[in-house]
Amino acid sequence: MQRLEQRRQQAGISLIELMIALLISSFLILGVTTMFINNKQAYTYQQNQAGNQENGRFALLMLNQELAKAGYRALAQDDFQIAFPASSAAGGCPAFAAGQLVQRSTSGNGVCYRYQRYSTNTRDCLGNAVAANAVVTTRLEYDAASGTLQCTAQGVTGQLVTGLAGLQFQYGVDMSSTRRAQSYVAAPDAGASIVAVRYSLLFAGTTNNIAVGQNNYFFPLSNTTATTPTDSRIYRSIAGTTTLRNISQ
Repeated sequence: MQRLEQRRQQAGISLIELMIALLISSFLILGVTTMFINNKQAYTYQQNQAGNQENGRFALLMLNQELAKAGYRALAQDDFQIAFPASSAAGGCPAFAAGQLVQRSTSGNGVCYRYQRYSTNTRDCLGNAVAANAVVTTRLEYDAASGTLQCTAQGVTGQLVTGLAGLQFQYGVDMSSTRRAQSYVAAPDAGASIVAVRYSLLFAGTTNNIAVGQNNYFFPLSNTTATTPTDSRIYRSIAGTTTLRNISQ
């Protein structure tokens, strides 16, 4: 009788108890897994948003700083025709007439501009030193294959910004000799008086299938019709304008 009681006390869990334990464990694991996946998606979404925002902020700063150099002369008393003589086509930029400062790049996907150094510490867009009295011709251009903003200066090409899905330049043209842009055009006429440059950039996140549905966007921002992408990445459209303050005599 004593042995029978000991056997009953040492008996394991029943099949029903085991199934209930497995069911409860499954619910717990499912909940934890769902929470992990949701948190990971939210983190990835925020990372893509932050990446687009940081790239956009840096791109606007870089474009403004670089384009603001256009037309700077080491000797302010020099005429533009003297400071910036005629030059032949090179480095993806068309030929410049004497005194001409800004043009559309040869491919049409970028902008070319000329300047001289403003101090002994002047650097070009790639961080290379600029020699005294040198005329630096710089090209900023969108490379669709790599999704980057590239810079070419003093015979060297490098990448400035990544994550680009689109970039457009427009040129503010002065048609009344007021040093103000009366209109902005994508392809200015040869010899047009360009007094400002407007740029529109479209950034795309690095992770696909992260947006809820398809992330419609307006590019450029002035468009009234939204674009529907073919993927589910996070997009961000931004724009800016730089007035060429060194063009006045």
